[in-house]
Order: sequence, then C-alpha cells, then structure tokens
Amino acid sequence: MSNILEVEHLTKRFGGLTAVSDVSFTVRPGEIVGILGPNGAGKTTLYNLLTGFIPPDEGRVSFMGREIRGLAPHRIVRLGISRTFQLCRPFVGMSVLENVKVGSLAQPSPPQGREARARELIAQVGLAGKEDMAVEVMSYGDQRRLEIARALATGPKLLLLDEPFAGLGAGEIADLSALITRIHAETGLTVLLIEHKLHEFMKLVERVIALDFGEMIADDVPDRIVAHPRVIEAYIGGNAPDTEAA
Repeated sequence: MSNILEVEHLTKRFGGLTAVSDVSFTVRPGEIVGILGPNGAGKTTLYNLLTGFIPPDEGRVSFMGREIRGLAPHRIVRLGISRTFQLCRPFVGMSVLENVKVGSLAQPSPPQGREARARELIAQVGLAGKEDMAVEVMSYGDQRRLEIARALATGPKLLLLDEPFAGLGAGEIADLSALITRIHAETGLTVLLIEHKLHEFMKLVERVIALDFGEMIADDVPDRIVAHPRVIEAYIGGNAPDTEAA
C-alpha cells in the first residue's frame, strides 16, 4: 500500500458557502503532514469530513484502500483514524485514567488490557502519577496531553491533531512538540497536524498542504511553502509567513 489516505475532489457546502472545494491529496504511511491556512480556510471542516462528523457533498476518501465516505465516526475510529479537537474535551467527572480507558473502548480488548494500556499511554504523554486526578482540576497543558493519550488509546494508524498548541505558553509548546516528535519516532504513526504556531509547526511536519477559502493552493515541503506566492498572499497578505513567531 503506497498511500494510507487518499482524498479525491472532496467538497462540502453550507448553503452558499463552499467550505471545502475540490480538495485532493494523498498521505503516505509514517508521514507527518501539516494543514496550513488562515482562519476560515476550511481546515477543521476537512478534519470533520475525514472523520465522519459531517458528510461530503462530493468526492471520496479512501483509508488503507477502503472507501470511508458515509461511515459514522465510531466506525472510522475502529478502522484506525483518531483525532483531537481545537478545544480540549475531557470527560468531566472522570479521572485521567478513566478518560483514557474510554478511548480504548473503540477497539475490542479485555478490561484488564484496557487499564494496562491506559496507564502505559498516560506515562508516555508525561502524566504518570496523575492517573487518579480529576480532569477538571488539570492544567490546560496537561489536558492537551490527555487529549493525545485518549486519541492514542483508540489504536490509530492515522492521528489528526487540531491545533494542539492552542492556549499554551512557549515552554509548554516546546515540550508538547517534543512529545509529538517522540511518539512519531517510536511508533511510526502517521500524523496530520493543523496549527497556527508556525515555528513549531514547520519543524514538526515533513510536508504542508495549504488551504485558502476551502481550496487547496499548495502541497510542498516547508521550505518551499513559506516562499509560495499564493500561500504568502492567502496567509498574511503579501509578506512571507514568520516561522520564527511563537
């Protein structure tokens, strides 16, 4: 299998607004691919289409050679696509361990296996010792780590991260970026990443897909993306993106 994900002519309209317009791209196993674009470019709508939260009007999505258009989100998760969200969504009233165990319900496994795997993932994301903590008293940075652990508990082959650095300070961003890099290196997991913190974004990704008003305007390596005329025009109106910005 040469591509883990194939997106062909994907289109989504909301009334008179075309949020995603004729988007086509592929992702190879083990890649970290960035989705870049200004607010309103269609990035999160694209994620919602890939994960079954909303249906496309046109186009197809193939994951590991299987057409997944029209499948419910829980079926797509079981096939091996998981995601995080722009805003942390922990299950309030539950502990860290319980939150991660919920993620493991996506795949069949004995209860004792779920708990052991949850504890392993909690340690992997740097939350060891906080298994019994109530999620509502966690710091926002720790909630971001919990989101990743819970997504990993579903057993994904493709992980979609939606602005994982949002709301974090510079030190927290550097630490979380290092965590994502380490997880990718240790597991070979394929990752799609939306992020506005361009400095860390460009260091993490191997390839960038740029969107503007729902249209794909570029697909290239980071060094060429930041000099691409249409990306410059779309993203900051005539000046090259500042990849040194926090």
